[in-house]
Amino acid sequence: MESKILIVDDDKSIRKGLSLALDHRYNTLTAANGFEALRLCKNERPDIVLLDIGLPEIDGTEVLKRLKGNHSDASVIMVTAAEDIKTIVEAIKLGAYDYLVKPIDSQELLLTIEHVLENRGLKNQIRSIQQPRVDRYNFDLIGNNPRVKDIIQIAKKASNSLDTPLLITGESGAGKGVLAKATHYSSHGIPGPFVTVNCGAIAKDLVESELFGYERGAFTGARADGKKGRFEEAGSGTLFLDEVGAMPPSAQVKLLAVLEDRAFYRIGGTKPVKVSARIMAATNLDLEKAVEQGEFRGDLFFRLNVVRLDLPPLRQRPEDIILLTRHFMNQYNHKFSKNFNEISPEAQAFLLDYQWPGNVRELRNAIERIILIETGTVLRAEHLHILGTQKENQTADFKPPAAENGLDYNEVTKGLIREAMKITRGNVSEAARLMNMPSHKLRYRIKKYGLVNQQLN
Repeated sequence: MESKILIVDDDKSIRKGLSLALDHRYNTLTAANGFEALRLCKNERPDIVLLDIGLPEIDGTEVLKRLKGNHSDASVIMVTAAEDIKTIVEAIKLGAYDYLVKPIDSQELLLTIEHVLENRGLKNQIRSIQQPRVDRYNFDLIGNNPRVKDIIQIAKKASNSLDTPLLITGESGAGKGVLAKATHYSSHGIPGPFVTVNCGAIAKDLVESELFGYERGAFTGARADGKKGRFEEAGSGTLFLDEVGAMPPSAQVKLLAVLEDRAFYRIGGTKPVKVSARIMAATNLDLEKAVEQGEFRGDLFFRLNVVRLDLPPLRQRPEDIILLTRHFMNQYNHKFSKNFNEISPEAQAFLLDYQWPGNVRELRNAIERIILIETGTVLRAEHLHILGTQKENQTADFKPPAAENGLDYNEVTKGLIREAMKITRGNVSEAARLMNMPSHKLRYRIKKYGLVNQQLN
């Protein structure tokens, strides 16, 4: 298909000259002022706009702002009569692809347009790759609960504010990661990569090198060519800091500096690295309480807490349980070539009565196992016995061990950890939430007391 180029200039001779230079290769349109240009962009959807900065009524910079505000997909090349560096820099920051200085050299013009079209072709390829991910994380799949619907509306509004941090809170398995990805992939245009860092799963001494990277020779054992950190890997996409409450204090200080300055230094580096990634964070901890107890920096909490989304646990979303069950049935029917299309009344009653300590993740895992193992077309109550009874999943039968001179602290702690791991089927993050402690501290105690085998997943 022939590319469409809109030429915007108040000088008729320039419009005519540029049209003659491009007509033999491209479909050209012309506009004499900014208002006409905006109208043509809306109706004709050009691929490229050659936009003069010095227009009457509204100048080229204002036209560019309005185009980007209207989410126009056109690539804009600014045209200026003098090399006004300040104006050009402003235009590039606003989203212009490049600029040309009058009088325009025809060869330079054609070469610049070719570069723009190559870039657009690459973007279209990326869009075709990412579209399945966009569909997969469609907001409509999350639920119909009124509270969740409000969260979705806030997330949609926040999705295009790339400089605004997003904090997602809620129990383990409630869908914090899914909500983060849905927000990322709903952004206008082509989102960059979605990079996840599990702050609770990285050794304390490695958090900073993982986030910020390092220069070659920064420390003993460093890679010879250095290493990019997760901030750099995220590029213009999203860096998702999962279990941010488990981040050690030294890394909290540096993260706050990055959020404030939008730049950081690699370990051993002397040049600042600019940050363009959006920052999202998630936690199942009560960060306000962690701040009060001195386990999380208050200034970092307030900086992350600009837009907060508090996902309710699945047991507080009864209207979503059957909806999500059917969604997962369809998903795993397709994966395993099965045909489960009904849920028996008894199974529905069980699903609605069960307390779901593992939330949506537990439901998804249960349905995956049932669809894989069972046969037939109806999901029945007996299929759900893998979830156990309500008593088994909601209460602990732990009794503190007796001692002659009182209670043995270590034995009591070990017993509590065993019960928490039993209740949560080995989910360390969920067990940490039940015990009201950071997950990295629980992992330390599990290792200290030799309870590694208590982890069931």
